[in-house]
Amino acid sequence: MYGAGFICPQILVLSCQNLLCSVGYYRVILMTFYLEAGMGMVMFALGPQHYYLLALFLTANLILIQAAFSLFGLPLADIIDSDLTKYKRSCPLSSMVFGTNALFTKPSQSLAPMIVLTILNQFGYEQLKEASNESKQSDLENLHNVMFSLVCLVPLAIAVLQIVFFKPFSIRESHTVDIKYIDS
Repeated sequence: MYGAGFICPQILVLSCQNLLCSVGYYRVILMTFYLEAGMGMVMFALGPQHYYLLALFLTANLILIQAAFSLFGLPLADIIDSDLTKYKRSCPLSSMVFGTNALFTKPSQSLAPMIVLTILNQFGYEQLKEASNESKQSDLENLHNVMFSLVCLVPLAIAVLQIVFFKPFSIRESHTVDIKYIDS
């Protein structure tokens, strides 16, 4: 199922081209945030005993996140175009906008695994890993519950934060085709 994370997001974006043209990337990205939050709540409510649904949730979440992330160049381009027209610049601030984006996205991608491992170690992950045969069933079950909570609640929390920060975004006519800047 992990291989689906490579090809399915591109297929999803290409198949949603008409939706992107009719409602714009702003609403499509916002809908993916709501869908991600909804999926996290539903999976958390169903519980960890549904292994197949958990695998489907993880795969669908991976595909949805990758597809939405591939659309993020569009709002960045609109921010650059908006800045160009608003401040009457002679050339756009592309490198500044994309550099600021990388400043926040790259460290978060690097820090996330370390934060998760720290949380798991607080619940005995390292000790259970070293003493795999001698581990208590209750400790192992507690660790599984923490892992399940992380799998469901982290995407839910991130989706809520994305909705909070993306909803006030002011460039909503994202599906118009007016050219604002032509590189000469």
